[in-house]
Amino acid sequence: MILATLSILSEFIGIMLLSIYGVPNKKLYDSILLDSVLSEEEEIKIFVRSKYGLISLLFGLILQMGSMIQIIYNS
Repeated sequence: MILATLSILSEFIGIMLLSIYGVPNKKLYDSILLDSVLSEEEEIKIFVRSKYGLISLLFGLILQMGSMIQIIYNS
């Protein structure tokens, strides 16, 4: 039960980070298409946060699979 709760929490955090910062991508913008240009520091912050979101989502998936295995073996 605890694993299932942690997995849902981890997946929620991952989804929120990915929805805010997008999928990790080294090249975040095309200077021809956009009027404003992000600084390199802002680009790195967005890349790192989106990477944390993806890792959190995958960690939640692994916890959820572990929770299901635990339920199967305990019943």
